[in-house]
Amino acid sequence: MRVITVLALVLVLATSVYGFEKKAFQMREDFGTEPLYNCYLNYNYYIPCPTYSWFWSYTGWAAGDMIGEFFTVGDPSMFTSTGCPPYTTCDPLMAHTIEQFRILDFAGYGTVYPGLFTVAFDIWCSNAEGCPVGASLWNSGPVEFCVGGWNYINVDPDLCLTNCYSELVGGIKSAPRFLITATMIGTTPTYPAWGMDNLSTPVTYPCAMHDYGCCPALYPRPTFSHYTTIHSGYYGVDFAYCPPAWFLDGRDSTGDVYGFIELAWRVYMANSGPTAVEPSTWGNIKSMYR
Repeated sequence: MRVITVLALVLVLATSVYGFEKKAFQMREDFGTEPLYNCYLNYNYYIPCPTYSWFWSYTGWAAGDMIGEFFTVGDPSMFTSTGCPPYTTCDPLMAHTIEQFRILDFAGYGTVYPGLFTVAFDIWCSNAEGCPVGASLWNSGPVEFCVGGWNYINVDPDLCLTNCYSELVGGIKSAPRFLITATMIGTTPTYPAWGMDNLSTPVTYPCAMHDYGCCPALYPRPTFSHYTTIHSGYYGVDFAYCPPAWFLDGRDSTGDVYGFIELAWRVYMANSGPTAVEPSTWGNIKSMYR
C-alpha cells in the first residue's frame, strides 16, 4: 500500500471536549499536488480564510471502532450542475471507477509508533442511509500515516462501482452509491486524528468565510444546508450503528447551532461506466507499470 502524504499543517488550537476529543486546526488545500483524475467527490466545506480553512481533529478511538463516509456519483447537492464548490463534474453515467481517495490525519504518528494507530479501509456498495449493501468490495490492508496532513490511498486495482447503482435510467445502471469505511485495527488506536470540516471556528474568530465562490457555507447542517443529510459518521464496532451516528461540530452540543460535520475525505473517479467513451487518464498511466 503506497500512501503519499503532503504536509500543510499551519496552526493548532485546543477546544472543549464533547464525546471524542476535538481540536481545531488550520489547513491549506492541497493545491498543485493532487493526482490526475476525471473528477472527484466530497461533501466537506473548504472555507478559505483567505488561503486556509479551519478543520476539526477528532481523536479518542477504541479497538474495532469504524468511521466512514458514503458518496453518490452525480449527487446534485455537490453542485454537479452549477459548477460551484467543490467543483465536481462527475457524470453518474460515466464516473463509475474509483482510483484513489484522500483523507486528512492531523497526527501522522503511524510510523513513529508502528502498529499502534493502524487502520484498514473498506469500500462497500451503500444504500441511501449510508449502510453497506453486500460484502466489502475492496480492503486496503493495514495502513499507517507517517506525517500529519493530506494522505492519498491508492485503490489498486481500480474498482468499478457500476453494480452499486442507486437507480435505473432507461434500463442503464447509473449513479453509483458507495461507502468508504476506516476500521481501527491498531493495538492502541487512539489515533489517527481524523480531520473533519469546521464551521464554528471561522464564525467565532472570525474570518470572511461566507462568500466562498458562488455557494455560501450554510449551517446548521443538515437542517439548513446544501443537502438534506450528513454523509459521514461513526459506525461503532461491526456496524453497531447503521445509519451511522453523525459527528457534532466541536462547539455544538445539540446540533441546533452549527450542526454536524463531514469527514475531509475526497474520492477520485475515472470515467469507465456503461456509457463511457473516455478512458481513465490515471488508470492508463498506472496500467503501464503493472
